[in-house]
Amino acid sequence: MNEESSYWDRMSQKRLSRRRLMSMAARAGLGLAGATLLGCAAAPAPTPTKAPGAPPAAPTPTTRPAATPTPAATYGGQLLVTGRSTTVLDPDNQSGGRDAFNHWNMYDGLTSLNTKGEIIPGLAESWEIPDPTTIILKLRKGVKFHDGTDFNAQAVIFNFDRRANPDRIGYPKFKSKVAPDFELAKTYEALDDYTVKITLFRPSVSFLYSGLSGTTSAGAVGWMVSPAAVKKYNNDLRQASVGTGAFMFEEWKMDDKIVFKKNPSYWQKGIPYLDGITWLVIPDTTVALTMLKNKQAHMDNWMTEKEVPLVKADPDLVLGFKTMPGWISFEMNLKKSPFDKLAVRQAMAYAIDRKAISDVVFQGLVPPADAWFPPGTWPYDPSIKGYPYDMAKAKEKLKEGGYPDGFDVDITVSEAQPEYIASAEVIQEMLRKIGVRAKLQVTERAKALDMMNKGEFVAAMYGSSGAPDPTAHLMEVGHSRNDRVGNTVNKDDPLVKRLDALVDKADTTFSIEARKPIIAEFQKIQVEEVYRNLFLVYQIARFVWRKEVQGFETLPGRFASDYRTTWLKK
Repeated sequence: MNEESSYWDRMSQKRLSRRRLMSMAARAGLGLAGATLLGCAAAPAPTPTKAPGAPPAAPTPTTRPAATPTPAATYGGQLLVTGRSTTVLDPDNQSGGRDAFNHWNMYDGLTSLNTKGEIIPGLAESWEIPDPTTIILKLRKGVKFHDGTDFNAQAVIFNFDRRANPDRIGYPKFKSKVAPDFELAKTYEALDDYTVKITLFRPSVSFLYSGLSGTTSAGAVGWMVSPAAVKKYNNDLRQASVGTGAFMFEEWKMDDKIVFKKNPSYWQKGIPYLDGITWLVIPDTTVALTMLKNKQAHMDNWMTEKEVPLVKADPDLVLGFKTMPGWISFEMNLKKSPFDKLAVRQAMAYAIDRKAISDVVFQGLVPPADAWFPPGTWPYDPSIKGYPYDMAKAKEKLKEGGYPDGFDVDITVSEAQPEYIASAEVIQEMLRKIGVRAKLQVTERAKALDMMNKGEFVAAMYGSSGAPDPTAHLMEVGHSRNDRVGNTVNKDDPLVKRLDALVDKADTTFSIEARKPIIAEFQKIQVEEVYRNLFLVYQIARFVWRKEVQGFETLPGRFASDYRTTWLKK
């Protein structure tokens, strides 16, 4: 099941030809001669700490308002969306952005987010925070799962058990990908049929603002699945979806399409407008663009840079950009030579021209990255700048690090990400100029991710699309508590301890103004020490749709698209 997308990924993700890349490099002014491019339950958690600052006040109980387009929205129609293949329908086992596109519309979180990234009510219509480690959720009444069973506090506890204590519900061997995101929960219990109390080991901004809305790395602490469906399918929901969302699963033809139909009993009255959504598996963006032009599809959520000029030239198409709080980076394993030496990491930072990568690989549409958070996000600090491109200093640092003649290094990269491959090939040529002989290890996606998570690599191309709350992003991919980080750094290193302490402090500080200097200090140290990630470019998602598509919204972070308020102009 988990391998079903690899064929389409291999078929669609074509590496840049030598001729095309050389042409792009020439236009960008980059010399690449000779390039070969490309109940109560307990869960383990850290020692509690006291949170500075007061917890946030609970928001006024509201629902997310339906769109009010002009002219008035019309009901009906099947939205045809092209994209890469979904791997699983179970939110506890999703593998990334391609799954999240669909999950956001089949499931509801206990909380939700608006387009500004602000937390708003979801299946929990309100909540209380009597102290920094206690969250009391007041659940929405009258909500039904797609199978007609009731959503209530017992369903919430069942979902929490499935993630944190699956043996309690009869599935001891089940390993939820969401489990790490739930480790902060010390206890959880149903106070009555529509009230749930969660007690945390320590205050956590990321748990409150990202966890319960289903926007953390694994995806779905707060997303609710039907307990009855879990039992019916013996806990195997890879090809079954029974949530409370605006759209219901209807049909899945592997490597062809997934069909969703309108939930006629959706709790938010008046939406959705569409009769349904058909997700067409069209991984080749050139084919997808042709389908959009020929009215065979309404929307594509995965356009690459090369299609942008063609989209802009078509008056019937709309191009939408969404800056995500994420990045693409050249990742170095600090546990392995030669990247255990700061001077060598600094040599990489001086030798890699980030603007050239932006120009050559991304046609200048994606901005070069200096630090962790991009402009437009509240933690952005314009005073933090990455290393300038300087070949002389790169060679000087190599010599300082004990490698005057360079070294050999393998760069691991997933075959499913052509932009990462192209970036790695540009880097390969840049490093050649200082004597570093880089070899690309283009690996099947699942294997590449497994190697990176286990720290079984020396260098790799890595990207993170971020989380709506910046602190959650740091907790996910910046703290050594995360296996991916912990397997690439020495946890006893004072630098690692210092950075972990800053992340912990940020996660226990509720005020944004108080968090800003903490996160700024983390970013400054990370950039100066070239700590694991040498940031290359920030992430931007590109959406293309036909003009008859109205009311479409993207959600902050990840690759989340919300079709609840989307409608088709007749």
